[in-house]
Amino acid sequence: MTAREFLEWAGYEVNQTTLFALTEYVGSDIDFSQFPDAEVLTEDGTPLNECAQEPARFQEWMDSLGL
Repeated sequence: MTAREFLEWAGYEVNQTTLFALTEYVGSDIDFSQFPDAEVLTEDGTPLNECAQEPARFQEWMDSLGL
């Protein structure tokens, strides 16, 4: 799943702020605000959308940032 698709799935508008927040959330070397169609993977290479707690954990993290 791409960064753009993940944000839409999680219920967020796709923009520079949310894309960069996703970059920070996963600790990616890829800046999703520059490459929104890049695949979103965890550090071990698992697609983020296949993780059991997603998108709920991302939504909680975004809420903690006030975004």
